[in-house]
Formats: sequence, structure tokens, C-alpha cells
Amino acid sequence: MKSIKLLWCALALGLGLNTVSAIAQGKDIHSTEPKYGGIVSESNHMEFELVVKPEGTSLYAMDHGQPVDFSKASGKVILLNDGQKKEIVLTGNSTVLQGEGVELKTPAYTALATVEFANKKKTTVRFKTK
Repeated sequence: MKSIKLLWCALALGLGLNTVSAIAQGKDIHSTEPKYGGIVSESNHMEFELVVKPEGTSLYAMDHGQPVDFSKASGKVILLNDGQKKEIVLTGNSTVLQGEGVELKTPAYTALATVEFANKKKTTVRFKTK
């Protein structure tokens, strides 16, 4: 009888811990919906959105739903489009990294963005259109 009570207590404790873990993970939901008309990719628990237009190239980032401060950050994007490679230097401007525009030959492209934050930490993000 004592062993049955002990077993029930252990099961209840395990279920309770599992529920707490699920609730904690539920708060860390990352959105993959583009907000600025670009492509979204995730790296280092942050969502990055790359927008490539003839007027300019922009890189946005969100960390747990909050915009990332890019005012003292820098970066670059290597863009592969229709067999051609283009490197774009990005400079920080509040919550966006911006660089020169690109006229895409085809709507399909692959890009590799490297960002260096103010604390000198670097992150790399890969983007690919579908």
C-alpha cells in the first residue's frame, strides 16, 4: 500500500514538472511571418528578416518579440541570384541594418548575412526563397 502511494506521488510530481516545462517553452514562440515583405530565418534564438529591393537592402531582427538595437552594429550580405554573387555592406540604423539596393534578375535567391553586434558578438543567418 505504501509503495502504491509512493508511485502515485512520483507520477503526480513528474506530470507537474512536465506541465511547468511545457508552459515555460510556450512563451518562447518565434514568428516566421515576414513583417516587412522579406524572408524570415532564425539564428541564435532571434528572428531575422531580409528585405532585398532595388531601393535598398534591409535586415531586421526580433529577439523574443522585441526589435534588436542595430545602432552600433554592422554586417554584410552575400547574395546569390541567377548564378551571380553580390556582397552588400550593411550599416546600423536604429532597429535595421541597411545597405545598397539590388536589382534581382530572378525572384529566387539565396543569401548569407553576417552581423556583428556592438559587443563584438557575431551571428550568421542563411536565407533562401522558396
